[in-house]
Amino acid sequence: MKNIIPPNTLISNFIKSKNLSKIYTPIVIKHIIAFLTAMVIKGFKAKLTDVAEISNCHRTTLGHFISKSNWDEEHIKTVIKNESYQYIKTHSENSGEPLFVSIDDTVNCKTLPSSQALNPIQEAAFHHSHLLKKRVWGHQVMAMMVSCGDVALNYDIHRYNKKEQTKIEYAVEQIGLLPIPQNKAYVMADSWYTNGKIIDACFSSGYYYIGSMKTNRIIYPQGFRISIAEFADKYIEQNDVDLVTVNEHEYYVYRYEGKLNGIDNAVVLLSWPKDSFKNPKTLRAFICTDTELETATILEYHGKRWCIETFFGQQKSNLGFGKYQIRSIRGIDRLWTLMSLCHLLCTTGLGVFMPFGDGLRFLRKKVKEEHISFIYQCAQKSVPIEDIHALCI
Repeated sequence: MKNIIPPNTLISNFIKSKNLSKIYTPIVIKHIIAFLTAMVIKGFKAKLTDVAEISNCHRTTLGHFISKSNWDEEHIKTVIKNESYQYIKTHSENSGEPLFVSIDDTVNCKTLPSSQALNPIQEAAFHHSHLLKKRVWGHQVMAMMVSCGDVALNYDIHRYNKKEQTKIEYAVEQIGLLPIPQNKAYVMADSWYTNGKIIDACFSSGYYYIGSMKTNRIIYPQGFRISIAEFADKYIEQNDVDLVTVNEHEYYVYRYEGKLNGIDNAVVLLSWPKDSFKNPKTLRAFICTDTELETATILEYHGKRWCIETFFGQQKSNLGFGKYQIRSIRGIDRLWTLMSLCHLLCTTGLGVFMPFGDGLRFLRKKVKEEHISFIYQCAQKSVPIEDIHALCI
């Protein structure tokens, strides 16, 4: 009997199904499986010691693998993109529902090192956190999700480096690389990404755009130049709006269709919750380049962008997305790639689609079951208890 715990069957089969063994050596495959196994075990903090505890490798070996060894993580990123998009594309074609691509970013906060630190975390910098509403030290992460109906998959994770390109440039680049959709498809983002360059990239790739807007944006009702906020305050009255119900919530909505700065024609919705009409603090604005969509449908579709916020939250709470202590930027980028692969494993890699949380709990249970079975088989073969302790604890 081998003196190591065998890899989990579901994780091993997932790796085989992606043909990764044709690209990577057996030792690389072994380490990838070890990282995925550690990620699905409850309490993973994205530390190398977490991986070392469930494998027979020393943490220095794992550190060399993640930060220095010669393997190409870009192939895994390509697999994730192709698998995720194809899955959602098929779901869209079978259901007749639109395909959505969501773009957003988040900041993984880190401790600002002292000027005397010899080995600080590489490539960390100050970034504006929308959540905390202030500048924080750490890494900014951009992501893209593809979704249809209730199915949402991670498409890409990218570390934002302001020295290389802006967030808008990266988004335009990735939109340009998206496959041409067969059904109606929409790119969705928040107000930071709503501009003419993004909308032009969507148009060129065959996608409509739905996004939120800042209320200082300029519109031209009847050719008159005015900001959304000023127009709402001075000219919109109760009889100008419609009461719209979206996901059991009611909103007063004004619909404008026409020109914006840098955009020839689009629908702009000005929205307030029913109980705070004309309150400038609750005014929200949305844009949609598909002028045929009804008002309620635009608001409903925009709500589907929330899947990317859920993705960031799940990665941080379950996979230690913001808790890593790896200092090498190459190691950090690779760790994020393996986390994205873990998301694909827990959603589409178990034989039937599961929401990430359900798939993670299912896989966590299976890993425990196989661990217990291994101990049981050792006992049946009269393996000394000391050897079992050495392997399993």
